[in-house]
Amino acid sequence: MKNKIFLILMISLMTYSCFAMFNDYEPSARARGMSGAVTSFSDDYSAIFYNPAGMRYSGTQAGAGYFKLFGNDFSEITTVSGAVKTEKAGSFGFGFMSHNVEYYDVNLMNEKIFSLGHSFYLTKDVRSEITFGYSASIYTLSYHELGEDTNVGINAGVIATLHQRTKLGFMLKNINKPTMGKDHNHDIPQQLAIGLSYIPYQGVITAIDLKKNYEGDTELRTGVEVEIHPMMIIRAGIRNNPASYSFGAAFKLKGMILDYALNTHAVLDMTHHFGLGYRF
Repeated sequence: MKNKIFLILMISLMTYSCFAMFNDYEPSARARGMSGAVTSFSDDYSAIFYNPAGMRYSGTQAGAGYFKLFGNDFSEITTVSGAVKTEKAGSFGFGFMSHNVEYYDVNLMNEKIFSLGHSFYLTKDVRSEITFGYSASIYTLSYHELGEDTNVGINAGVIATLHQRTKLGFMLKNINKPTMGKDHNHDIPQQLAIGLSYIPYQGVITAIDLKKNYEGDTELRTGVEVEIHPMMIIRAGIRNNPASYSFGAAFKLKGMILDYALNTHAVLDMTHHFGLGYRF
């Protein structure tokens, strides 16, 4: 019975990798709490995952995240990321994500992404500013007893701020169309994201994102973040394709921030996401 289940999992993983390899797993608890609608204002330690232009607003901070995809014990995702701000050379960031699928202590599949990026101002004045960011991501995919492969993807993004209240973001992922597989090439997903956010009041962010992947599928994401206390933030979001809802909260204390997010799914179980970061 054990061998039969093992074989089913391996076949499922091989099929899955052909169509959803290096999928958009939402590596940030903050972004997950807002259904991923953060392209226009991604300004925390996970900015490199969503829009490298946002690293310029991140300051110097680092953090980590952990969740089990759709509540499955065999599918764990961990992330580590951060940004360092300099006065003259712009901001630099890094990101690492690992997706492990295990069965009876055997690592059936592992996806790893390691990213390095840079962000700087294109223009800046009293009322508006534009930041540009770019990053390179090293993708590594391995299967138990079937080998592994590696490739590199190039990403770029822009964030334009108008009158300090309105932000427009643009992100293009895997511009160079990287592929994976030595015998049969499979595309690592490309993604185009356009986001708009508005800050009606201090501590309140409303956002909407439109994302399109390489298969032509379009997804609409909306989210809101509200600071109800200097030490507490609440978040909510909704998306389609498939329809799902997200909720989240953050607790801040002396530079440290603890994030939590809950994401529903139309068919699968909920995903609980935890994050911990620190601003230096």
